[in-house]
Amino acid sequence: MIHLIASESQLPRSIAIILLLGVGCQWAANRLRVPGVLLLLTAGILVGPVFDLIRPEDEFGDVLFPAVSLAVGLLLFEGGLGLKVDRLIDGRSVILRLVTVGAVVTWLIGWAVSSLLFDISTTNAALLGAILVVSGPTVVIPLLHLARPREPGGSILRWEGIVIDPVGATLAIVVLDTATSGSGRSAAALQIGITLGAGALAGVVVAAIAIVALSAHVIPDHLLNPAMLAAAIVAFAAANEIAPEAGLMATTTLGIVLANQHRVPNGELTAFSEDVGYLILGTLFIVLGAMVDLDSLVDVLPRALILIAVLVLVARPVAVWVSTLGSGLARNDRLFLAWMAPRGIVAASVATVFSQTLVDEGAEPFPELVPIVFATVIVTVAVYGLTAIPVARRTRVAKTEPNGLALVSNHRFAVELADLLAANDIPVLVVSTSTEVQRESFARGLLAYDRAIDSHDLDLTLDGVGIRHAILLTDDENFASHAAHHLSEHLGRAQLFQVQPDEDDDDFEMRGRAAFGDLTFRTLAESARAGGFAVVDGDALGPGDLALFRLDGDHVASPVNGAPEDGRPHVVVRSRRFDTT
Repeated sequence: MIHLIASESQLPRSIAIILLLGVGCQWAANRLRVPGVLLLLTAGILVGPVFDLIRPEDEFGDVLFPAVSLAVGLLLFEGGLGLKVDRLIDGRSVILRLVTVGAVVTWLIGWAVSSLLFDISTTNAALLGAILVVSGPTVVIPLLHLARPREPGGSILRWEGIVIDPVGATLAIVVLDTATSGSGRSAAALQIGITLGAGALAGVVVAAIAIVALSAHVIPDHLLNPAMLAAAIVAFAAANEIAPEAGLMATTTLGIVLANQHRVPNGELTAFSEDVGYLILGTLFIVLGAMVDLDSLVDVLPRALILIAVLVLVARPVAVWVSTLGSGLARNDRLFLAWMAPRGIVAASVATVFSQTLVDEGAEPFPELVPIVFATVIVTVAVYGLTAIPVARRTRVAKTEPNGLALVSNHRFAVELADLLAANDIPVLVVSTSTEVQRESFARGLLAYDRAIDSHDLDLTLDGVGIRHAILLTDDENFASHAAHHLSEHLGRAQLFQVQPDEDDDDFEMRGRAAFGDLTFRTLAESARAGGFAVVDGDALGPGDLALFRLDGDHVASPVNGAPEDGRPHVVVRSRRFDTT
């Protein structure tokens, strides 16, 4: 009894450590611009086998492995919500071949090399090869954010990284079933069809019910996100009732169907699922890292490095070559695809669960499975994470670094400001719903966005111009709210700025970082009408010059939130209130 109480008392502490590290490591990775998986796995190993602060198997008991599988399913649901078919103009056939023919090629090469390197049975080698087929959005998408490849390469990798997970996991399940029950090839092929079909069916049915309920407004707004989270869990559980481990396919399908339907908006679902996804991702990697046996990892590492080298240098290029034959895909895009196949959370979680399943079912144990897969995850993420940016640049598929400004306003003074910025070689885009502002922008030769704010065209335009920051220059509450919602989704909240509302405007909320220090909208508008805008050196500002942007060179303009810097040109608005002449 005393031991039980002591064990239970450790659980809240362990959960706190897991959540703190899960969020903290992702924050640090974002600041350092490195793959978050590396920091998460390192932290998990440190708090687990190194310092013995948490023991997931002991503290979470029998619920651990089912919870890990469900968490992976929710991550795939979140990834599926980001897959828009209409955004994928080219490369659909390549994706289909990568997750079928390419997956088989990777599996066979991994199977053969594993048989040669490790003293394991043919079945266990096949199981290891199947698990190493999967990639995953948790590692692919962050690397795409770092490398910023052009289309269609970026979309192809995003789709492959999400769809390959249930395909590879299903392949591993069939191999596992063969190992534990001795079923033949025909039964294995049938099992693949049943598992994928059951998952897809469950996902489509739950999606259809959700769409009908949402379009009929049966679900109130405040319950929308909890209801969709519940729907993903229901789809996962229902599919697993039909066929073991079909839940991954179900949640992936559910996300894709919801993302591509047009009866109800899914913007709020995407934002909510991303927040949940980050929490789940951090938790999973910390937990799985804490379960690593360091001695076993060190023992298999030399041979695992050879296996990883073959996967990176042989299996992936061959799979991409076979999958892109006759596709018309540019050579540089094919080269980049051939150098991007990290393994992530699905491989780690499937290996952890299946290793225990082999023991429970009385099959031949495979103690090396988990350390080999974890070594593959760590090394491939490190290799691709450190080389993604230089390879994207070397193959010339990387987009240029964004440094432009989007001025979001329905006021004519924003056109004057945009004109001055453009004259100083700053990429600038006027985003407005005012026909007058749009026409004046076009008349001056400025780039202006004249379509719906919530359209995908806005995302394409922001990318095309190379927008880095957006500045809300408006006192219209509805316009500010609508624009901020969509701009922050694409650029990130840290890149969204807003001029402060007037002191007597209590109902106007700040939806971005404060731009231009304490300058309020009314002061900016009055000064723009009275004195206009100019470019002045930081050490030559007059008493009526209110600094807005610092021109940093290389076509970059940064919002000024503090004192102007001497020796640098600044864009200022000249307030007549301080004019003493």
